[in-house]
Amino acid sequence: MDRPSDQGYRLRGHIVSPRSVEDIRSAAMGAQTVLGLSEMPPSMPDFLESLTKFGITVDVLDDDRTLTMAGVEAMCVPETATIILTENTYAAARRDDPRTRFTIFHELGHFVLQHTKVLPRKSYDAKPYLDSEWQADQFAAEITMSLETIRKYGLNTPTAIARFFRVSFPAANKRHAQLRRKNLI
Repeated sequence: MDRPSDQGYRLRGHIVSPRSVEDIRSAAMGAQTVLGLSEMPPSMPDFLESLTKFGITVDVLDDDRTLTMAGVEAMCVPETATIILTENTYAAARRDDPRTRFTIFHELGHFVLQHTKVLPRKSYDAKPYLDSEWQADQFAAEITMSLETIRKYGLNTPTAIARFFRVSFPAANKRHAQLRRKNLI
């Protein structure tokens, strides 16, 4: 089972059922098929509109100082199939902002992976493959920057990945490093 390194890992989300990178990749590719996504990145305004066809609600909240101060841009409630965006995040998505693209697919990952709490959140160190936030990040990386497409088009640099998939350079750089570390590209 391909799992991330857990040395010095600090839990960011809730403890959920364990998932390997391969399992998350499979879930992302399945979601890509169900949602009718191609290898080219979708227009985010159109994508957000299309989610209703799949029973997923997108709610936009007034920007709340509490959320903003906590660094919350979006949330997902898998039990109600709802993705909640702040006004700023929604406006950025309407502009097709590269960073927001990853954020929205991260939240979709919580829904697809059906993240519900298995154990209460603790402040202790945990394994990354048990962390809902690590899993959602991995899902977003897999669906927004698919390994198959990276290989198909020879996207061998972070810049090439960022440009092709219209994601932020930091996200592309992290994805590139992960794939190189595992000798997948």
